[in-house]
Amino acid sequence: MAIEIHSVTKGKRSELLMMALLLENGFSVFQALADIKGVDCGVVGRDNHFYPIQIKSRAEFTLGDLVEVRHFQSDMFIIIYDVKTRNYWVIPAGEYKSMSSQRVLENGKVGYRLTLTKKNEKRLENYKGERGIQVLRSKVYSQVSQP
Repeated sequence: MAIEIHSVTKGKRSELLMMALLLENGFSVFQALADIKGVDCGVVGRDNHFYPIQIKSRAEFTLGDLVEVRHFQSDMFIIIYDVKTRNYWVIPAGEYKSMSSQRVLENGKVGYRLTLTKKNEKRLENYKGERGIQVLRSKVYSQVSQP
């Protein structure tokens, strides 16, 4: 008999898997106790600068599928995790926004929807798997933050 897993549990499992992946890649990862403004965790880089990370997961990320992000910080990264294939993308917030379409939310704020299209699929290749880890690593460890 299959056990039904609640969607919140599935999401938390994906978050923990991605945090473990970051740890395995040598990042100093800090988990948020509460999801405030979309920050699930963060990594600390040069000069003790904190880079917030938002993790989004899908059972299967296919053409036409979408991920929506409602909270951004300029130095944030978005990680999208495909549970079925175990593929993941590590995308800087600015790049995520440029690939997304805006929509006005119920509260009047703006959300950004990334739809997997043929056009975005090519751009997303730059952030898939190890390439995305390298993008994060280059940002976190090669830049000196400003006070």
